[in-house]
Parts: sequence; C-alpha cells; structure tokens
Amino acid sequence: MSSLAELRQILKEDVSGKNLYDHLIQVLMKVLQDRPNNAFDSFELISSEIKSNPLDPNPMKGRNIPLAPEELQRIVKWTKTNDSLLKIPEEALDEPEVKFPQLLNDFNLLEWAGISIGRSESYRLFLSIKSFVQTLPSEVERIRFFGKITTRSLPYFIIEGYSTSDSLEDLNELVQEGKSGVNKYTYWVTQRVDGSDGWIKLPHVTSDQIVCARLIRRLLTGDLNANVPSYPIFNGLESNYLRALIAIINGSTSISPDGFYELDDSEDPPVVKPVESESINENFPKLATDINNADSWKHHELEINTIGRVTALPEQTDESGEVIEPDSDIELTPPLNNLTPEDWTFRISAGGSGISGQSYVIAKSLRFPGAVAVYADRKYVNIYIGNGLPFMSKSYTPPLPLIVSDEYVKPGSEEDTDYPTWQLLVEQVDTRVDPTPPVNENEEEEED
Repeated sequence: MSSLAELRQILKEDVSGKNLYDHLIQVLMKVLQDRPNNAFDSFELISSEIKSNPLDPNPMKGRNIPLAPEELQRIVKWTKTNDSLLKIPEEALDEPEVKFPQLLNDFNLLEWAGISIGRSESYRLFLSIKSFVQTLPSEVERIRFFGKITTRSLPYFIIEGYSTSDSLEDLNELVQEGKSGVNKYTYWVTQRVDGSDGWIKLPHVTSDQIVCARLIRRLLTGDLNANVPSYPIFNGLESNYLRALIAIINGSTSISPDGFYELDDSEDPPVVKPVESESINENFPKLATDINNADSWKHHELEINTIGRVTALPEQTDESGEVIEPDSDIELTPPLNNLTPEDWTFRISAGGSGISGQSYVIAKSLRFPGAVAVYADRKYVNIYIGNGLPFMSKSYTPPLPLIVSDEYVKPGSEEDTDYPTWQLLVEQVDTRVDPTPPVNENEEEEED
C-alpha cells in the first residue's frame, strides 16, 4: 500500500504545470468557506469553478474597490427614490378609475420591433405611472404612454391623457383649437422613469406654434423653461415647443389596423371612436400576411393641416355682421385617412417558429424615425422614441425673411395729412453744375 507521501507526490506530478493535490486543497477550502448544504452533489461544480477562478492566498487581493463618495451618494439617492415604488404596500390599494396601460405587456410586444428602454426601467416606469394615476381627477378617462423624446441632457418620458371635460378655459377658437382639435389630449412629462422629478403637465398648443415648429429644426435642451431661439421666432418656451412637436408626431404616426376604429356619425362633424369589443373579436385576429401593407392600416388620429389645425376655422364677421370669406380654401384631413405608402415600411416578425397567423406585424415610420406600431392577435401598440424631428433627405435651410412691404402712405404726400411737412427730411437735388467754373484767359484780357 502506498504511503500518504507517495500519494501526495503522485498527485503533484502533472506535465501541464498544474497538480491535482493543490486543486483538491482549493476545492476543500471553497467548501469550508461557502459551507454548501449539498457539498457532495455540487463537488463537480465547485471544482469547475475553481479551475476557472483559482483561489488566491492573498486575502487583500480580489476585494471590491471602495465606492467613490459621489457614486455612493448616487446609489443611496436611487434607493431612497425607488423605495416607495418597489415597496409592497401593507394594505391593498384601490383600483384606480383611470385606465392605464399594462406597460410590461406592451414592451414585450415592442421588443419584437427592436424597441426597449430596459426591463428594469420599464417596470419602474409602469409603477411610476400607476402611482401618478392615483392623483388624477375623475374626469381623466384613460392614460397612454406616448413615448420618449431625447434631448441634449435628460430625456422626456411622456404620457397622454384623455379627459371627458368638454371644453378648455379661456379658449379663443381662432388662435387655439379645443377638445375637438389638436388639444384633444393632455400630456405630462418627467425626465426620470421613477417619476422622482414629478409629472409636469404641458400647456395646450396654439396653431401658430405648430406652424412655426414645422419651419424650424432644433433639438430640445431638457429644460422646459428654456427659451427657443429660432427663425421664424417661436412664441413660447421649450414646454410649448415640446407640446407642438408631440401634436405633429401624434397626428402623423398614430395608426392602427383597419377595423379597430369607426366613425360616429351622430356627432357633427363625425368623430373617430373605438369599436366595441364584440366587433374586434369578430374581425380579429387576422393573418399577418393580410395586414402587412399600408392599405390595411388607418390613421385613427387626424393629421394637422398647413395652418396648424384639424378642424375648420370658425366664421369671422366684419363690423356689419357679414361673414368674411377666407382668401383660399384650407383642406382638412378626413378622419380614418389612408396611409401614404412612401411614409411607412412593414415587415412580419416570426413571433414563434416561422411566419404564421400568430406572427407580429411591425410598421415603422420613415417620416418620423422612431415611430413604431406593432400588431399581434387582437391588440396593437403605438410608441415614439426619437429626437422629435422629422427625417430630411437634404440639409436643413432656415426659411428666408419675408419681403419688406412698402408703406401704405408715403410721408409728405398729399394723402398724408397727419404728418407735418416741416418735419420731413427733403433730399437735395444732385448738383451737376460747377458753382465756381474756371475763368477763360480770353475773358480776363477783355476785362483788362
């Protein structure tokens, strides 16, 4: 029988430079450190782990480097902020009356289109919206996550709310549309997914702000109170500019498969409304190959026209009460309008093993990169994640200044009776005759 010394010598002999004796010692040391409950069953796993990460006899080596004070303060702040969101309440909260999205399901669907803000961020954003919904008034009927707009600093996370309130306060229909127009929805923004900065309500948008936002091209700064230096001059702060961009994007990229919405002819003018759930169950699901084209989708939000409106201008009357006719007819986009095929691209995602009736249809906007719609089964999701600017095939050129118009009445003319003539600056006539001409020599001799 071999002695213990001979066995130790055999275990140490290895042509690779490593020996089984030292490896067994490290495995046993690992068992003593971790004290697993099933050491016998996990012996091979521990051995494999030691081979890939050998133990170092130096106790100081391999220890975690202490965090910098700034990093530690950031982690503590994050923990305090998210503690209220992630903590399970002792008592079950009442279900809010406001309908809010199941973001986790929506983002699982959007991942097939390559859209994601991260699993952890999605969950905290969902909890933040759920907490915010508890503070909304009863007239808010539903909430939707609109998307994320990047800035030169922190991004804007945007939610969209629909209120049953009929009108807006102090509304001038000539300047600003009401609930039937571009101010149909109310928007709130925050710059952190946990909502620690609070959800800030954006102001309603005017037609002039939408028209000007289309003419300029400027990235957002991340400060809602910042000025918007531009030409043409934008009348408002960044909060107004952001609201104008949201209105443009919402009207251009809110699409759904044909059959989810219908026209309500009982209203004047007719409005778009969701169909009943029975109708959706009858018409859907559809084969992915049947709706993988622009003809099978509709705009369920009205697109904004050239003057920044979706409804006609109200009638204007002069002093005598007669209706003032506009100089030119302004076209309005019809409800449930068809898609422009050149502005969208479609593809089918497998959604499983190969393309089938359960496959997903993904629509991406070419006009506004970052606007995506995904359809699956009896559901669709719209979202926008981008910088808020439309695609341009050529470099941007600011619009030229307007032509300087002539004065209606020339100062000093016979028609201008209110302006005193003695205050006018009269331009002297050009003198073309030399006042001191040279004298000829012959004339000088005659005088002598």
